[in-house]
Amino acid sequence: MSKLRPILITMGVLCGTLLAALVLIESASAGAECASLGGACDDSSGWDPMAKLNEIGNVTATQQSAGANWPKKSREIRWGMNSSQGVEDEIGEENESAVASDSVQQAEAEEARDVQIAAPLKLKELQINMSRSLKAREMLLPLDGVDDADILLDVSENSSLHIEGSIYIPYMEFFLQPGILKPADEVASILGEAGISREDSVVIYGECLPCGGGPSVATYVYWMMKSLGHENAIVLDGTAEDWATAGGANSGSAAVLPRKEYIPLVNSNYTATFDLVKSGQAQIIDARTPPEFAMGTIAGSISMPYESVLNESRITGEDRLDMVFMVLNKDQPVVVFTNTGMKGSVVWFALEMMGYDARLYSYQDWMANQLPDLREVDGSGRLNETAI
Repeated sequence: MSKLRPILITMGVLCGTLLAALVLIESASAGAECASLGGACDDSSGWDPMAKLNEIGNVTATQQSAGANWPKKSREIRWGMNSSQGVEDEIGEENESAVASDSVQQAEAEEARDVQIAAPLKLKELQINMSRSLKAREMLLPLDGVDDADILLDVSENSSLHIEGSIYIPYMEFFLQPGILKPADEVASILGEAGISREDSVVIYGECLPCGGGPSVATYVYWMMKSLGHENAIVLDGTAEDWATAGGANSGSAAVLPRKEYIPLVNSNYTATFDLVKSGQAQIIDARTPPEFAMGTIAGSISMPYESVLNESRITGEDRLDMVFMVLNKDQPVVVFTNTGMKGSVVWFALEMMGYDARLYSYQDWMANQLPDLREVDGSGRLNETAI
């Protein structure tokens, strides 16, 4: 044991020396890394890692050191900013005096603030300019396609902001009660009184905010007018707010046009009957919410909530619609229903746009026809022969 003691002492001294050297090397390395980020790592250096993290999301943060360049680079990557402050060399270092100058700091803060303001508008612009096929543009009119020859029809429920020059007919004016349209001649009279004839080119737009927004009222009125034989009807691909964002003029008052005669030419090919639905010859889509579907539906129905064809307040892109409709057979008729058909019209519209043979229906009619005493006397299977 006495012989081993000198050896152990010598080894301990060597280990201590080696450990001290490693600590010095690590400290020097850490100091160099911290210096590259703009300061030392001790508490007296002014380096605050949490403050630096905060600068990433603070576009007006003051940047006073060379290492503070990294929050700006983060903004460039995330927001696509092009910054001209400073000149970087091959290893990413920046001229410290240029970055520290007040003028550069102010210019960078102003640029970042401008980007922060412009970003939502740019995003809105991209949404407005969604790519559409030629077929889709026959049913959905881009905002830049509106011209003076079109009659703009706002069918919103309670609209206080119209595209300038629009006439205004709240969609409820067309109903006897929810889900039951007025007879065709009464609907035609309403359109004629507003200054629309069946030969006019009509651009329909509007939202039902109590319904959750979206174009359901516009697509429903489109379906209604198609059922009246109106060939030149189209839905605006956006809202009055989208129009204003794109630079269009809005007005708090609606236009008034001279009365015209509207002569309907009823086309029943857009509406499903009870007999067709129960025949099993058509694919049936329940466009209500999943909880409503779970509570009861038409036997054999496919659950396809109307939100699945929307991108916020607009019909979604055709790539997405292809995925949504991939379960359907394009060679077989499709019937879409919701409780009254209003929201179902959005899915019906999207199906028509994608080239399907689609018809609109209501669960209200289906339930009424389950009770024989509510059927029409002539046994046709329709709840209201006079409604469109």
